[in-house]
Amino acid sequence: MNKQRKQTIKVVRVHVLAILALIPVLFPVYWLAVSALQSPDTIINIPPRLVPKGFSLYFINKVFSEFGIARYLFNSVWLSIVSVFLTLTVACLAAFSYIAYRYKFRETFSKFVLFVYMFPQILIIIPLYLLMTRVRLINTYPGLIMCYMAFELPICVWTMQAYFETIPRDLVDAAEIDGLSRIKTLWHIFLPVALPGLAASGIMTFIGIWNNFLLANTLLIQMEKKTLPVVIADFASRANTMQGDVLASSLIVCIPSFFFAIFAQKYLVGGLTSGAVKS
Repeated sequence: MNKQRKQTIKVVRVHVLAILALIPVLFPVYWLAVSALQSPDTIINIPPRLVPKGFSLYFINKVFSEFGIARYLFNSVWLSIVSVFLTLTVACLAAFSYIAYRYKFRETFSKFVLFVYMFPQILIIIPLYLLMTRVRLINTYPGLIMCYMAFELPICVWTMQAYFETIPRDLVDAAEIDGLSRIKTLWHIFLPVALPGLAASGIMTFIGIWNNFLLANTLLIQMEKKTLPVVIADFASRANTMQGDVLASSLIVCIPSFFFAIFAQKYLVGGLTSGAVKS
């Protein structure tokens, strides 16, 4: 009984510590949601109420009707989906080439891919802008998508490569004996087995692209082409914008990535842990 009591106390302590650690993480999210769902009268109350008496969709309706945020939401969704698809396609081909082909500088390629990921976007944003202007891809979605891919590819290639390395090399040899081409081997053998790793890479890529502000703000000039994070920053700089407008827009931009990560959480954890251990 004494041992069982000690075990219960230990479990309670772990849960208490977990709750205390989550409070500073979840409270800003809670406050964002609560503030965005208030009316113009209650949002300016001083002192603010931790638990408001009621909720209102005034600011949510306002950002859709007056600011036309649906257009920018569509831009972000479309750009994110296309960029994630293209990034994962190239990453899988690059990672599979590391496993299927015995070429020189394989180890150098693997290390260089991760080295490129260490460069902050802000360091090369000016040369990137000049390059996009020179090739006439400034203010275009193809140019922005290529830049998204350039910055997200290293981590995707590294993740998929680590996961592909857990798959026995004998599968490639057996597929070659059966007459399968390398592309069919990747499609029919490697991708079904590596689906959790692919999902984990897709989640990280989607969140990175969805929340990206610097590239979209620099490379897109026309207002109707901008993405949601850029437009929210523009809302905050307007003199006639209320606090609730910015909070409601921020809540909207958080919802897709939040639910996307929740629904695919098991793939994210499984993909990262499986790719971390070689068989």
